[in-house]
Amino acid sequence: MRYLPIHVDLKGVTLLIIGGGAAAEAKLRTLIKTDANLIVVAPKVSTEIQKWIEEGVIVWHQRAPITEDYIAVKLVYAATDNQSINTDIAKYCDEHDILVNVADQKDDCSFITPALVDRSPVTISIGTEGTSPGLARALKSDLETRLPSSLGTLAEFVATARKRVAKRIPDLAGRQRFWAQVFSGNDLTAQLKLSKEALSLKIDSLIGQENESGGGPVKADVSGGMVSLVGSGPGNPDLLTFQARQKLHSADVIVYDRLVSQGVLDLARREAEYIYVGKIPNGKSTPQSEINDILVEKAKQGLSVVRLKSGDPLIFGRADEEIEALEAASISFEICPGITSAAAAAASIGASLTARGHNKSVSFLTGHDAKGFAEHDWTSLAQPHARAAVYMGVGAARFIQGRLLLHGATRNLPIAIVENASRPNEKIVSSKLDALPDDLTRAGINGPAILLIGYSLKQALSLPTHKIGAVS
Repeated sequence: MRYLPIHVDLKGVTLLIIGGGAAAEAKLRTLIKTDANLIVVAPKVSTEIQKWIEEGVIVWHQRAPITEDYIAVKLVYAATDNQSINTDIAKYCDEHDILVNVADQKDDCSFITPALVDRSPVTISIGTEGTSPGLARALKSDLETRLPSSLGTLAEFVATARKRVAKRIPDLAGRQRFWAQVFSGNDLTAQLKLSKEALSLKIDSLIGQENESGGGPVKADVSGGMVSLVGSGPGNPDLLTFQARQKLHSADVIVYDRLVSQGVLDLARREAEYIYVGKIPNGKSTPQSEINDILVEKAKQGLSVVRLKSGDPLIFGRADEEIEALEAASISFEICPGITSAAAAAASIGASLTARGHNKSVSFLTGHDAKGFAEHDWTSLAQPHARAAVYMGVGAARFIQGRLLLHGATRNLPIAIVENASRPNEKIVSSKLDALPDDLTRAGINGPAILLIGYSLKQALSLPTHKIGAVS
């Protein structure tokens, strides 16, 4: 190991950054997050650095560097646009025993900066000794998706809990064993995603077991299970949120719907238990009450459960019923929103769901409810500037057509139909209200599909990447 990774205390320390262009800006994006005093020396600076100067984050000396700039400086960053100048700065620092980092000139550096995963106070540095910055960035990207943004808050909570643990478990070996138990599990990332409440319960339980064991091995079986209601988006894995990916990486159990794509499931933890609870229209379906029972039962076993739904769990996903069941059983839960299919469908046809001076709102509707075809405010929906996205509307198309015509909608009202929005097998069809049911049949649209009422394909026709089939 040529380079020793260390964490330097920068509280109140002065750092010197020489340069004001892109290289200096890149260094400063990390440095402004520290507690250091930052001094930039450069004849001119970028717009972004200027903003930090105006915010008082950085002190700027608008000139070339002078000898006095190096006095009482802990670290120097040579980040000018001139390699020769950077080399001269590095030589001066070496002669005066000042640690220096030179942008993109590894041989001139006395220290190099790693890729950082910042969850302060938790920081993870990734270095390749300058051999492969691209690999370091790839590793950083992977860790970013696995570690929750709340990890720093959790670490701060642990810091306060350590005092409580020290009073109850005085010997060092016992405390070391205790904390190993706290963060044990089949998947460390799952343990790192515990809420403060769940972690507090786990700590209290383990303290009791440690004291009862008289310092012997502790076998923890702490509940702490929770359920995450996760939106998987419209099916394209690229549209999955970081939060959803994190949950899938750490889940013990994944309870998933029929419309969740295989591409999304492929991102989940392979060792997890997968439970299919799909509902097939007019076919075999898993009752909602049974789904609720599964979520409660698995969480009570202390497992991390992901309830994976297509689109967004809060839009026609019966999340309210699942939340009610979890609350009744005193199960902790978290909601992770997803990109809803209506948004993906609008993106596919190149249309904005709202347009200034045209429609100030858009209605998200379902074609079916518990009683059958869903009734809505058809008078409002039939108005010329009304816009709506209809979920589960293929089977209800003739009913929707009749209701809109009955309440005064024009027969040539444009309707865009997007089946399997954002997926490789996406199909886009242009129709009008008077031909909607027949066009769906001729195009072989079976669903899942979104009916975008009042939306035209005109904006998308010139885009060769869109798969558009116009039915006349």
